[in-house]
Amino acid sequence: MNAHARAAEADSPSVILFDLGNVLFSDPWETLLLTPGTGLGDRLGLDRSAVLESGRRCWRMFSVSEAEEADYWHELSRQLGCDIPPQLVKEVEEELLVANPAAGALLAAASADGTRPVGIASNNTSFWYAKQADRLDLDRWIDPGLVFLSCGLGVSKSTAGRGLLEIAAEHVRPSATLFVEDRAANLVRARALGFRTIMYAFEGEPGGESGHESGGVLGVSAVELLDTITG
Repeated sequence: MNAHARAAEADSPSVILFDLGNVLFSDPWETLLLTPGTGLGDRLGLDRSAVLESGRRCWRMFSVSEAEEADYWHELSRQLGCDIPPQLVKEVEEELLVANPAAGALLAAASADGTRPVGIASNNTSFWYAKQADRLDLDRWIDPGLVFLSCGLGVSKSTAGRGLLEIAAEHVRPSATLFVEDRAANLVRARALGFRTIMYAFEGEPGGESGHESGGVLGVSAVELLDTITG
């Protein structure tokens, strides 16, 4: 192997970890609750700031343990002081929650015909992860030993001390692992652990103007991400 080939090999990540919400799939709670006009908040005539606060609180509660989806909606209804009809939830979910059109190509490129391990590092609930995994056919691409979920680990990416990313770093070599994420704070923490990182989002925040901005930092396009993955 010549020097150029060795350098190219060294520069290519040996593992790729994807965030899920707003990377491979819609961000569930934000999209369902906050999408202007069609989200549950607006359909039910609720104050947006109250929906945002309750949504964040419920996400923190339900994303760090195994939970039933019905319990999530019951608690959110209680906090908002209104009934959220299950049929309306189903209609909004079917309308708004979508897979990233580029997800299949990104996962295939990351897998490199099955020669490179691919994983997930996500703050997620057990019920939405199951739906997203099914829609994305993740079993086809993902190494089950590299699935780091807040609902299974009991900690999130923002947990102080030994959080989700710290646990992930114990199972891979961070310097050889590319972490694909849409939130700037999570990328900062990952880089501090030695991960290679890249910011990518396939949708903006609900109602936002940019599909590639988080915390004032510009992210890459799907084409640029594919170029990075394939080296």
